[in-house]
Amino acid sequence: MSSDIPSHPDLTSPHPPFSSLPLDPNGPRGNAWGRFGDADQLGMLNLLTPPVVAAAAQEIVSGVRISLDWPLNKPLYPSYGRDPYQHEIKQRGGPDRVVNDDILSFNTQISSQWDGFRHYGYLKEQRYYNNTTHDQIHSSSTIGIDAWASKGGIVGRGVLLDYHSWALRNSTPLAPLSSTAIPFSHLQRVIADQNVTFRAGDILFIRSGFTAAYNALSTAEQLALSKRPSADFMGVEPTEEVLEWLWETQFAAVAGDSPSFERSPVGCGKYKYDPPPPVVLHEWLLGGWGMPIGEMFDLEELANHCS
Repeated sequence: MSSDIPSHPDLTSPHPPFSSLPLDPNGPRGNAWGRFGDADQLGMLNLLTPPVVAAAAQEIVSGVRISLDWPLNKPLYPSYGRDPYQHEIKQRGGPDRVVNDDILSFNTQISSQWDGFRHYGYLKEQRYYNNTTHDQIHSSSTIGIDAWASKGGIVGRGVLLDYHSWALRNSTPLAPLSSTAIPFSHLQRVIADQNVTFRAGDILFIRSGFTAAYNALSTAEQLALSKRPSADFMGVEPTEEVLEWLWETQFAAVAGDSPSFERSPVGCGKYKYDPPPPVVLHEWLLGGWGMPIGEMFDLEELANHCS
């Protein structure tokens, strides 16, 4: 980390407004490259300062702990042409020994995951966060999640928007296993109904009901889902309006329970929908701002507890 990168950003000073993006005029639209220094590895996780984390800890009341991890073997048959999880138990030594090793093989894009900055960049410009190139990605550890881990990981105040429950209460159609968008206007109503207020450095969670819908499928239906010609799943609508809200709210990270935080398929690459979206959230959040995207988090027990 270079010396010009602030260890703890001053959250009392105004952040650059959305209208000021891109910060690097030579980079792609929407980028915030250089905000935390040219050699920054943390992106919006810089907002998780000791005071922010300490303030989050002050909100603990009951001490109830709920895991948000979906099992590693979910989905049993991944979409997007990804390899499934494999687990081998290997007995060590002779047949009389009671010693076993577990050997796991899995694509990090299955089950609960954080999309790192090396995962997705700007398609047209072929650049990742802070102007990182393909060659740098494949020849070094630059902008890897090891930088997050060395700083203590993603620890802060989580805020759940339970869109699934809100939609059921308001007779709004839900189709988590289809390419449908969660409108920003609906999220605004969820925020109002839940009486939620945000602070800079919050970690946003949005529940669509995907994991519950997937768990309700038979094994044959899960297999059929993975073989669809297009990986269609519900997600946040990919619009500049959503981007402006995410930026101005200054989330440290965002996450959901769907295979893609934004409506899937995303608007570039092999899987597309017509007409294409005006923006691709993955490009702006990961490649532009350095904002981690969490996907396939199991939010069911958390939602039940919060209700």
